[in-house]
Amino acid sequence: MNEADTCRKYVVPKLQAAGWENAPYSIAEQRYFTNPKGRIRIVGGKVIRGEPQKSDYLLRYRSDFPIAVVEAKADYKTPGAGLSQELRHGCSAAQP
Repeated sequence: MNEADTCRKYVVPKLQAAGWENAPYSIAEQRYFTNPKGRIRIVGGKVIRGEPQKSDYLLRYRSDFPIAVVEAKADYKTPGAGLSQELRHGCSAAQP
């Protein structure tokens, strides 16, 4: 099962069952949670852009208040693959 299948079969139903599609909450798929041009950083007095960070799902408490990212993986990958990706995103990751 690939990542898209995992999302359709497992992730989306769990998010829906948890009430994430009921107002004021929402689920946004394939969304940037940093600026799409990349995070701005100052290094040695120069402004540089980091890579933009995108998640499989962005959970919002309100439309203007994102509170969590969800990263799905294909069933043949280890949970550690998702954890290492979230750590690169600068997030704390929870595994089921």
